[in-house]
Amino acid sequence: MNSLGVRFCRVLKTPGMTTPRRVSRGRMFSIQADLPRLPVPSLQQTLDKYLTTISPITTPEEFTTTEQIVKKFASNEGPKLQKLLEEYAVGKESWLAEWWLNAAYLDYREPCVINSNPGMVMPAQKFNSDDDWLAYAARVARAAVDYKSLIDNESLEVEVLAGKPLCMVQYYNIFSTCRVPGLKRDRLVCYPPNKPNAPRHIVVMHNNQFFSLDMYGSDGKPLGEMQIHKLLSKIVAKSQDEGPAVGVLTTGNRNTWAKTHASLLKLGDNPAHLDKIEKSIFLLCLDKQPRETHDPSADELSRSARQMLYGDGTKASSTNRWFDKTLQFVVGRNGNIGLNYEHSPAEGPPIAALLDHIQDYINKGRESEPSKGTTDIQHLSFTVNGSIEKAIETAKTEIDIFGSDVQLTAHNFTGYGKNFAKSVKQSPDALIQVAMQLAFYRDQGHPCATYESASTRMFQLGRTDTIRSCTPKSLEFCQAMSSGSLDRTALVNVLTEAITAHRKYTAEAVSGQGIDRHLLGLKLIAIQNGMNVPELHMDPTYSKALHFNLSTSQVPCKSSTVLCFGAVVPDGYGFCYNPRPNEILFVTSSYKNCERTDSQNLANRLCESLMDIKALFPATAKL
Repeated sequence: MNSLGVRFCRVLKTPGMTTPRRVSRGRMFSIQADLPRLPVPSLQQTLDKYLTTISPITTPEEFTTTEQIVKKFASNEGPKLQKLLEEYAVGKESWLAEWWLNAAYLDYREPCVINSNPGMVMPAQKFNSDDDWLAYAARVARAAVDYKSLIDNESLEVEVLAGKPLCMVQYYNIFSTCRVPGLKRDRLVCYPPNKPNAPRHIVVMHNNQFFSLDMYGSDGKPLGEMQIHKLLSKIVAKSQDEGPAVGVLTTGNRNTWAKTHASLLKLGDNPAHLDKIEKSIFLLCLDKQPRETHDPSADELSRSARQMLYGDGTKASSTNRWFDKTLQFVVGRNGNIGLNYEHSPAEGPPIAALLDHIQDYINKGRESEPSKGTTDIQHLSFTVNGSIEKAIETAKTEIDIFGSDVQLTAHNFTGYGKNFAKSVKQSPDALIQVAMQLAFYRDQGHPCATYESASTRMFQLGRTDTIRSCTPKSLEFCQAMSSGSLDRTALVNVLTEAITAHRKYTAEAVSGQGIDRHLLGLKLIAIQNGMNVPELHMDPTYSKALHFNLSTSQVPCKSSTVLCFGAVVPDGYGFCYNPRPNEILFVTSSYKNCERTDSQNLANRLCESLMDIKALFPATAKL
């Protein structure tokens, strides 16, 4: 979470990042040029909705003060800024893209790990031997390359939301992409398949050591699983001893990492090794059995979430990572499977689609044909000096302190799933969001500013806006459930009103009529034109509205996969969920140093709230 109050769901457009301004070879980009551009909502509409959204989280005195500030803004600088923003938007694929990349993302100086990089947990496996382990890792790698071929050939189907086609650029930018640290601002590099010398290799990490593995034979075809398995076995055999934990440097403050990165570039073959990592199609992290974990009392699913989110500490796998890499698959000897991804190029759904493809590929049990002319592995042995060794030890200490403060609770709620919501004619997502409002209200005794990610991919280069799930209607429902003054029929009516309000806000946000990105644009256009930041944006209520004590995201997957991320404020919760037909997989997160939050308590409250909502409907409703 940065000073703009945004969770890391970023638009990106930077040198090397491809936008499909070309003749399409396949169906993936067949409608790209016809997609509309992100609109600039009307000023009065945004201001009216802003007042509505802050009403549940402000005192009467705070609301009155802010109402006067909003009225002043609407009649003074607001219209001028609106006109400047509309003029700025003319001719751009997205008026938000460049601002969003720099102001809300690459300028962020706190560590990527936990703060912005999500983890994704796939179904656990049981490996009886190292051979089983590496055979599975080979299938994961081969399945990922198989998915990449669909993107390279532009043969993925165009996704549709509410009958409208979506921008597919995010898919094109998830492979061969990497974040590179810089002083004050990072940069993002991507090496797309339609450029000369497109990358053919992945980088494999084991025991903190790096190896380049060419995934294609001399005939241009991907290696078969048996070929990959053989090379992975060779890598493990060559890396029985731990290497210098260079990867842990990517867990640090971005300015600190940028300075160390500059020092690394001055030593030996390090420039070539860093170039290999940045250009690699993806990273494959082979995690050995952990010596120790940060939360040994946690259940297996929660421990797996920790392993995917940040490696679960330096005595587990936090040093066997490169957190700047867009995709790093994790295959643990303990059977934990998943990935960690640097969030810049894409939201969760494209990554979830990739994991679903991998799961389907593996489940089919097919063996791909071997290629011809394999290339031997290349060991990327970093040169370090005393100052870099000191930086590594500092980074180890910091990630262990940061990681051990994180409380993660992964849970599989089996009381019902989205089939039940549909059977009572309710939106599954809206029902879960209202249940979470009730859970937080019961946990804390008051409502809070809540973020839910809304996809704006109906537009060119679309990414997200904010669904503000805390509404006057959701607060009314929470109060009604707590007071016990209404009968079941009346409670169902109040619940339905809350769900309807959520659905309405969602529809507006995905249609480019959200308020958060618009308000940000008005602030940034003022700065760009040398004007003072408006009083509206300096108002304590605006800061309160951006202090998301609940940061939430639905990332649906066909498989039993769930995404996790850290809470975005010190006294808040993270909440990600995968609603399935008859269950809801979710992960809650919080920080142990905040006495007011406890992710296990919130998870319990959510399960309780979901069951209380179910009890409002007739027993004939389908689970």
